[in-house]
Amino acid sequence: MSNSLAFKKIHHVLVVLSDTKRLNYIEENHLNGEIKVLDNRTMLVRLPNTSLKVEAIDDSPRYYRQLEFDAIGYDFEPQLRLELNGFMGQMFRQRCHGSLLRLTSQRTHNPNLLTRLLVTEVDKLMVDLRSRIRAINVDYFDVRKFDMVNLLVDPASVANRQRLLQSGKSMQSTRELFQWLVNDFSTIRARGMGDDYLDFEFIFRDSQQNQHKIHLAIFQIFSSELRPDVADFFKNLHQGRQGKSTLLNDCLKESFDVKCPIPAVVMFELPMALDLSDTRRKILKLADSAYSALSKSQKPPVLLPKPEPKHMSHSSTSLGKVIHPPSARTSVKSVPDCSLFHWRRTAKFSEEDYNGLAYWYGRIDSKFAELKLAMEDHFKNMYKKKLSEIRSELRSIHEDMVTGLLDDQCGGDGERAQRDSDDGETNRETYEELLKLFQKLASDAAKTGYASTLKVYISTKNYELTEQEKKVKQREIENLRLSLIQYITAQDSKMTEE
Repeated sequence: MSNSLAFKKIHHVLVVLSDTKRLNYIEENHLNGEIKVLDNRTMLVRLPNTSLKVEAIDDSPRYYRQLEFDAIGYDFEPQLRLELNGFMGQMFRQRCHGSLLRLTSQRTHNPNLLTRLLVTEVDKLMVDLRSRIRAINVDYFDVRKFDMVNLLVDPASVANRQRLLQSGKSMQSTRELFQWLVNDFSTIRARGMGDDYLDFEFIFRDSQQNQHKIHLAIFQIFSSELRPDVADFFKNLHQGRQGKSTLLNDCLKESFDVKCPIPAVVMFELPMALDLSDTRRKILKLADSAYSALSKSQKPPVLLPKPEPKHMSHSSTSLGKVIHPPSARTSVKSVPDCSLFHWRRTAKFSEEDYNGLAYWYGRIDSKFAELKLAMEDHFKNMYKKKLSEIRSELRSIHEDMVTGLLDDQCGGDGERAQRDSDDGETNRETYEELLKLFQKLASDAAKTGYASTLKVYISTKNYELTEQEKKVKQREIENLRLSLIQYITAQDSKMTEE
């Protein structure tokens, strides 16, 4: 059922990680656990603990909030490209208009994104649909606070009231569009003072020689995290209320008209530089608001069963004291209903809650540290054993070529391999035992009144363990490769001397 609902969504919210070093900040954890990407749709954001003293913040437990979007990643990753390609395909296949919003903290544009969507992807769709581009008309508006200027129209040649009606640039093919985007667009947009609003009209003919016209509106909104008008727009979207009327919001309303919805993608570019922590939090807050608002605006009322709020009315506002309906067992704290997850995630923590969570965070951190060390020891010994076995096999092969020179050494290697095997078995058993204990601890945490909060924290630890396991394996495989190269080179030198 969830897959069918997701397929019907016409508004999608993407979080695009933006950084010159790309994956380094996430993989090497340079952000000190501030952001953790769990999968292609889910991420964790560390919440600042304002109740603690400044000097104790680094040593304090880490509280996380889980955020979900339609896709998370760098623009070159497949999940992002799949969303954007699907958006373009939906427009051309269903012959409907579409809108793309790019919200970024800096006044920059992404030429690779524009050329890939407007040229490469359109060319592919024309081949798939057996269609042909007849014309492409472009208008580029500079959306300012109280005015909107078409930068592709010469002000001297057109009357003021007609400027918005005249097309700015006409092209006959995607090749011409590519040349304009690469050579002219950057120069033209340098004259802009507000947000970018580009309107692309694609005129194409299908295999039956029927002509079609579709419009793609692209908005590039700058410093969106600092602007109350943008936040107000998404906040009031699903409620159908009129927020603060601005020129930009008036333009955006056409893309999110509830009565006549069109496909739309909202991209939030998230800078990953170390000194932009505050900017990241503001952007993610805005992105979460947009995702929640658009999800609610697209969800039909008939698909929203409402038995869960009854549980809410019987629940305490304290995170540590969950009162279930009379039919539930109340002798012990149990896992809270999943419908309360969002409420718990945003509830305020009391001093008692902080103490209770700190106790569980301490237990989880302690057991996780033991498990992490045991995991590293296990894989180190495992690859050490593999190296010893491979070297023994190579020595045996060498013996067949040079008889009787290394008998004693081979015997010694056999004993070392046996000791490595014993050590490896012990480390493996220790690792498996600690893994079971950690899983049991997670099970115990799920029976407490803090279950929903601890579930998020434990999921981060499981993710960290998986990532650390990948790094350890990669490191040990590289060490194994270098050791074998060194050993084989030494053996070749001996054979040459002999």
